[in-house]
This record gives sequence, C-alpha cells and structure tokens, in this order.
Amino acid sequence: MSPSSSRARCFLRTAPVFRAQLLGAMADANMPSITMHDISAATFKAMLRFMYKDALPADDELGDCPLIEVFQDLLAMADRKLWENMATDNVGSTLACAEMYNCPELKRKCIAFVAKDENLKKIVLTDGFLQLVQKCPSILAEMREKFAA
Repeated sequence: MSPSSSRARCFLRTAPVFRAQLLGAMADANMPSITMHDISAATFKAMLRFMYKDALPADDELGDCPLIEVFQDLLAMADRKLWENMATDNVGSTLACAEMYNCPELKRKCIAFVAKDENLKKIVLTDGFLQLVQKCPSILAEMREKFAA
C-alpha cells in the first residue's frame, strides 16, 4: 500500500463529511473528478496540506492565487460552518472565537442570536457564556449597547 493511499484512508476515517461526500450513496465510482462547492482548488489544497503536513503551501504551489485570498476563503468557510451549527449551548464559545480571531460578521450574527429573548435566557446559563464573560468582558458592553437600541 502506498503512503498516499494510506493517508487518504486515514483522512476518510477521520473526516466523516468527506467520507459521506466521496463514498456515500451519492458518490459515483466512475466519476473522473469531484466538484467542491464554495471553495477554490487552491484553498482546498492549502487546507489539506495544513491538515496533513502542518505546513503552509509555498507561493509557487498556489498558482496565481495569493496566499491572503486562501486564508480569507478558509476563514469565510469556517465562519459559515460555525454559523450553520449555532445553538444556545455553543454561541458563547463561538462568540469568543469570533472576537479572538477578528471575525466581525460572525460576531455580529452571534450577538443578534443572543439578543433574541427566547435564546438569551438559555444562553446566560451555559458554560460557554461564562467563559465568554471571563475571556472577553468587552463583548458584554457591546451587547448592552445592542440590546438597548
């Protein structure tokens, strides 16, 4: 067995989303290629390289796509995935990450999520919210302003 096929099997074992997309019921064994939506080839390549080699790609490996664009694409993709999985029990920790990694759109969405009356009562009782208050006390001031408006 070649090292690359071993890595591919390991990747499919540890990444259920990719396993479902590549080997699931919708997969076609005769497909010559797989279409990835909402991610460029350079971004996907950079993500895989980082996951497997803990290294960034060299500039010449990205073709004509600047590395900063790859990082922006990865951040946008992570933002979408975090937002898709938003719930009252994880919004505090997600908001802390949005603040820490300077993701203003995700932060805005999280604060709007917290501002809903039905969510607020549940959120303030979570460990994630307690950690948010401890790590990022300035967010409380922002929330007060948002809620008062």
